[in-house]
Amino acid sequence: MHAASFIRRREIIFEHELLEKAALPLIVVHEVFHFVWVRLSNAARASFTALLAEEFRSNARGELGESAAVKKQMACGTLTRDYVCESFCDSAAWLYAPEAKRGRTALARRWRDRRAAWFAATFSHSLRC
Repeated sequence: MHAASFIRRREIIFEHELLEKAALPLIVVHEVFHFVWVRLSNAARASFTALLAEEFRSNARGELGESAAVKKQMACGTLTRDYVCESFCDSAAWLYAPEAKRGRTALARRWRDRRAAWFAATFSHSLRC
């Protein structure tokens, strides 16, 4: 673990060593989106969950980040709340962190495109990156 978000305390803690790592922007965006997740409407969270359910039904392999990949593996084929949240945050980091798209992703392009479209539709009025 390189960072942790404490929603109720409105605090994010980063390991000191991250200041010198290229992954810092990716991790910062991921952690910030934990705060976005809790502020989403129930409908938006349900919509993202449905997107992931479609991936599960289609046996999509891989994820867009390490934390979601670990949670997905631990979930053993079920959509746990932890997995859905981590997948949301890793998807946001992949989309909005400056260097994220240059890294390798383990999720097929069609699923990446669907997630990108979901974020574009959900945040079209509020995010300008």
